[in-house]
Amino acid sequence: MTDQLKRVFTYLDSTDKFDAIDEVIRDCTIFDELEDKDKFIKAVHRREKIQSTGIGHGVAIAHGKLPHLDKCRIALGYSKDGIIFDEHYPDPVHMVFVIASSQSRQAEYIHAVSNILSWVHDESFRKDFSAKNLSDDVKAFLSIMINQNFIARPI
Repeated sequence: MTDQLKRVFTYLDSTDKFDAIDEVIRDCTIFDELEDKDKFIKAVHRREKIQSTGIGHGVAIAHGKLPHLDKCRIALGYSKDGIIFDEHYPDPVHMVFVIASSQSRQAEYIHAVSNILSWVHDESFRKDFSAKNLSDDVKAFLSIMINQNFIARPI
């Protein structure tokens, strides 16, 4: 895995959702740019305790807000076996996105989440991703992650 990809992507060993979130934050160096990583971890945990961020299709989008961020930061952890994010929703989560944002970056946050959803709702993309098939779609998505430029998905 390239250093650029390690900045925003990691394979997860954790089997607990909070441990998985922590693993993404710890392993993806994009979060090293945060002023207070521990405060961010607490913010994400607090948000996750309010309501699970599992959204279906084997995907969760965990997030936390910090004041004074100049831009959103997004990373992805992948769990081969999956992690149960919510006892009421027993489907395992394989793709754990973690987003750092601030109240002042709400439009950027919404745009990024919308873009991520446009990719992960595509079953063939998820299958290619889980099979480590570097299809054109997977390469395009990883490029978006590396560049943190969440443009609209080509149709």
